[in-house]
Amino acid sequence: MNEKKTPGFHYGYLIVIACCVLMLGPCCFSFNTAGIFYDSVSKELGVGKGDFGLYMTIEYLTMFLVLPLAGKMLNKYDARLILTTAVIMVAGSLMAMSTFHSVYSFYVAGFLIGVANAWILYLVVPVLIGRWFKKNVGLWVGLCMAFTGVGGIIFNPIGGQLITDYGWRTGYLTFGIIAAVIALPFTLFVIRSYPSDKGLQPYGEGEVDESAPVKLTGVSVRTAVKSPALYLMAFYAGLVNLGLTVNYYLPSYVGTLGMPLTVGATLASTVMFGSLFGKIGLGWLNDKSVPMAMVTGLSSGIIGLGALMLFASHGLWVILAAGVFFGIFFASATTTTPMMARFIFGDRDYSQIYSYVTMACAFLAAFGSAIWGFIFDATGSYLPTLGIDICIMALCFVLGIGAMKIGKNLPREA
Repeated sequence: MNEKKTPGFHYGYLIVIACCVLMLGPCCFSFNTAGIFYDSVSKELGVGKGDFGLYMTIEYLTMFLVLPLAGKMLNKYDARLILTTAVIMVAGSLMAMSTFHSVYSFYVAGFLIGVANAWILYLVVPVLIGRWFKKNVGLWVGLCMAFTGVGGIIFNPIGGQLITDYGWRTGYLTFGIIAAVIALPFTLFVIRSYPSDKGLQPYGEGEVDESAPVKLTGVSVRTAVKSPALYLMAFYAGLVNLGLTVNYYLPSYVGTLGMPLTVGATLASTVMFGSLFGKIGLGWLNDKSVPMAMVTGLSSGIIGLGALMLFASHGLWVILAAGVFFGIFFASATTTTPMMARFIFGDRDYSQIYSYVTMACAFLAAFGSAIWGFIFDATGSYLPTLGIDICIMALCFVLGIGAMKIGKNLPREA
């Protein structure tokens, strides 16, 4: 018999925990701890930072290409089967990376990790939370996604110490084992595709009046694609995502200043802490003023990178403070960007319009993963990279303000 009321403890809470674990382990190891390996691996393989960073480009592009099929498969097949396979692909790739002697092997691993993260990074949280909850969906999605940052805070220092003491191969092997050990029990025994699989209704089902008509007003997609506001918004979002990929190279930058990898790993962890703080703070600020949230995020990024460029040699406290500021900018990509799109275009055709914005995000983030490394290889310094990124953030001010100003005059329809 299906349960109509929201019980004191709902199985959906276990789905939340499972999603948090997937973000904490496999997703975090795919992205948020990647930067601490760049210097050691590229040196041992005898390749440039840009050549090594191409594996992340392949990872992002693969996700972008696989997403349409991944969404259909998650609707058609058991989530346990899909997510268990995805975790095995990530964990297995990380463990295999500990044995690689060629950069081309990393490109293959990047492809496999990209396929897996089409589900883990982009789909599992919004899809499963949306199925299991009818109440506080945004809260649960935000909580789960925040665990990518929690993972970065925990595992960047651990990984940095492992690489320093035992080498990068041990680091990859350890992360691969941890990913499998913590995530597979949840994908195998906890994850369920739908509440009906447990004889339940979604949490809050009885508290939502689904019969009440909802009027969505905003700019039509037909109007949006003809307006410069959409292209300014997409360019803004793409450049923000390009700018945040500098994060992969910050541990290596600290290394060029003569500091040990453990300091670089601590910086990476601090960026994740700033990102956690930023998601909460910018989320609150977006409810008050989207333009102010945009200014805060971009200003934080400029302050953070500026401090790293000019004052990093003044002490560890400067590096850590700069990491927090850059982390706030990092958070703006997933908090302020979607709110800006809603602020400019409204709710009417939001999902269609925002899909164009996310395409720009994925495309530019893919190339940013390698382009910063190629700049270092060409110049022998990370200062041009940091300087260019600051200029990109300054340009984003202009693009964002322009998009909001033009969007303000677009006709709204019901």
